[in-house]
Amino acid sequence: HSVVLIDGPLIGGMASSYAIAMDETLRKRNCVPLYFVKNSDSRLVIEKIPELARQFNSDFHWASHWLKDRSRSPFFRYTDRHNSKNSKVFAYLKALASFPERVEMHSLTYEKYADLVPSLMNLLAYFYVVQGDYSNPQVRPIAVAEKYAREGLRMLNIPVLLGKMGFHPTINQVRFG
Repeated sequence: HSVVLIDGPLIGGMASSYAIAMDETLRKRNCVPLYFVKNSDSRLVIEKIPELARQFNSDFHWASHWLKDRSRSPFFRYTDRHNSKNSKVFAYLKALASFPERVEMHSLTYEKYADLVPSLMNLLAYFYVVQGDYSNPQVRPIAVAEKYAREGLRMLNIPVLLGKMGFHPTINQVRFG
């Protein structure tokens, strides 16, 4: 009975099958998993409308130009032609006067929680506003989690820890950092 905010796409690359399986498990536990994408060269929206494909380089380029501050695009549905389990519903959200972010959810999540979607979008807009970082717009819980993760990595100092365990860097790692 939670909303789970996940930094990264639902479908994309090698992790897709893991994300889809995790998403299914969360849905069975009455959780609403939402995925956030800040950077992508996806052209799913603009390739469906030839005029847009000639004007914009990517969906983010289109959304950044088209969306007004504190607005979102309509929802779009994508289903992979080769694997119908890879299906998502997404919208672009521009909660602040800066860059949009894509919010995704599995198509089955969207269908199961359709009545909650408007309230969820309002909650997400609130999370962007309370974060308030125009140079790096993110929902606040993800931004806070990133700060904790960076601080944890800094405190662990993994290269020193590995050295104490007897691991030694290769020549390329020493040369290039």
